[in-house]
Amino acid sequence: MSNYLIERIDADSNITLRKQTTVVALDGDETLRAIHLNGPDGTVVLPCAGLFSFIGADPSSLWLSGCAALDENGFVPTDLSLTSEQLGLEWESLERSPLPFETSHPGLFAIGDLRSGSMKRVATAVGEGSASVRSVHQYLAFGPPPTPLAPNA
Repeated sequence: MSNYLIERIDADSNITLRKQTTVVALDGDETLRAIHLNGPDGTVVLPCAGLFSFIGADPSSLWLSGCAALDENGFVPTDLSLTSEQLGLEWESLERSPLPFETSHPGLFAIGDLRSGSMKRVATAVGEGSASVRSVHQYLAFGPPPTPLAPNA
């Protein structure tokens, strides 16, 4: 979340921040009337006329660990954000730099909230998804990466 939003939330006396709490149910008919929260104090039901669901602050990238480089916060660096250490030896044989949205693993692309340095907005993720199609086509045009020579070959 952007710092200016955090500051505005902290300063607003009408907002109660509930940590370690999950929305478990919504009540209403044509409009939202109440939310059910499960947290440290158990389950509570609060009157509520609107709900904003903020997702994407945590990258949920552990499944990529060992396949693609992750930054110190678990986000996936791409293209120009990748360091030479993150690129590794396989990139030397490709004789090219990573394409836009390409990760440290050739042919693996990351967009949206998962990507290190992204804007963390839905519109941005949609735009990145559209733009990444060009990179995928470029990658496919390169053909498969060269196969390393086996020892004693």
